[in-house]
Amino acid sequence: MLRKEIAMPEDTQKASIFDRHLTVRQRLAADLLTGALVKGRLANAYLLTGRIDVDKWQLAKQMAAFLNCERTRSYWQNAQSDHQPAQNLLGLPIADEVFEQANKSLAAFAMPEERSCLAKSQSGDVVNMCRDCRWIQEDAHPECLYKLGPAGATASRKISVESARAMTETLARTSSAFRIIIVEDATQDVFHRPSANALLKTLEEPPEHTMFFLFAENAESVLPTVVSRSQVIPVPQIPFSDGDAPELPNLSFHKAIKESGSKRARAYLSALDFSQAVLKAADTLIDDDDNQRVAISRVVDYVLKEEFERLKVRAMESLNESKYLADLLELAEEAKSRVDHYVNAKAALESFSIAWARLAQNMQVLD
Repeated sequence: MLRKEIAMPEDTQKASIFDRHLTVRQRLAADLLTGALVKGRLANAYLLTGRIDVDKWQLAKQMAAFLNCERTRSYWQNAQSDHQPAQNLLGLPIADEVFEQANKSLAAFAMPEERSCLAKSQSGDVVNMCRDCRWIQEDAHPECLYKLGPAGATASRKISVESARAMTETLARTSSAFRIIIVEDATQDVFHRPSANALLKTLEEPPEHTMFFLFAENAESVLPTVVSRSQVIPVPQIPFSDGDAPELPNLSFHKAIKESGSKRARAYLSALDFSQAVLKAADTLIDDDDNQRVAISRVVDYVLKEEFERLKVRAMESLNESKYLADLLELAEEAKSRVDHYVNAKAALESFSIAWARLAQNMQVLD
């Protein structure tokens, strides 16, 4: 069922529920998660892709802290209503027939004015940690934070079916906490089909106030049945720069490919033209202090941010758009890495642009 669009609050881009350092390092993930919270559209499960596990853990733990901290938990608790029939994780209605009610409730989901104790502490602020944030920080919360992984006493790297079933039984019990379940390695080598099947129903329809965070380097290493039930959010190793945008001509990949028409051959030619424009723009940034590799990285960051801004609101609710952005960041990381290792810049950018065109057409995000 298609949902009508809710306008994004203007201040969503100016704040975050996460600590200041994490927000700068992982701007895309912080914006997507904070925006989904503000819109009352948190997903049941998030698949965090990339190689930076420490940032994945912080995103999951700081989300858990925000939803349970004594400073911030009233943000979602006070906005709930007992008479709403079809609700998402935050208690807002999602059915079309009650959508107007959701719009009225949206005022209760203005940008949070407060961060959790944990986020404030990680930002470097002096704060007296509440009990829940202290437990979350120490990975010792008895109700809020759960980890699903291989049993420590066995030699197998796989998550057992028994562990998955036990997690389902645990979550079936009522709790006053907003529960976060972390699958630290969600690749199919570890979270294999039998154990995933035992948890699929819970992933798709978790108990009230329950959310999953699954970790993997890329979505392709995870079972498709798990990916289809998760919102993919990239946690890149080389996040795009949060500095000032370089002074560049209008570089719109979206415009270049869309205007080329639906034929792939024509789109690929437009992609090659776009790669030349990127290379030319990078040349204008090279001075005595910068080399070509740094300049190309800045331009790639710039065009990625443009694409992210175009699709950010849609990606908060769409599995397709969020996975597209995750895949695109992987392509960009690979391209920048190749240039950084002295692969011919022209060839690397041409390969990146054609792969981008293929990805955008396959995932139908050019409208």
